[in-house]
Amino acid sequence: MIQITETAAEKIKVLMSEQDLAAEGGLRIYANTGCCSNSSYGMALENKQHPEDNVFDSQGVRVLVDPASFAQLEGASVEYYKDDNAEGFTILKPKAQSNCGCGGNCNCGGSCNC
Repeated sequence: MIQITETAAEKIKVLMSEQDLAAEGGLRIYANTGCCSNSSYGMALENKQHPEDNVFDSQGVRVLVDPASFAQLEGASVEYYKDDNAEGFTILKPKAQSNCGCGGNCNCGGSCNC
């Protein structure tokens, strides 16, 4: 399961109300697979879920995740940060492993040649 912190949920709910999302919409969280399975994560507000999406609630936020991303994001959390220079959201995955020679989060055993 992907968790959204209380502070992040409050900010997301404000953004969702400003966007006037449809009832079947929500926060899409996704993984992009890069070099030797190194993943980056992202999120966006969407008006509609896809039939294959995993859909669940976290802190009152409707979350949409495609099956491939769901497997990669297991145990992740969405957090909100704010300091003097910036503010925004981050997706943290505490169990990410780095076995790759390029330092990525993959399982190539360091033989990726990237």
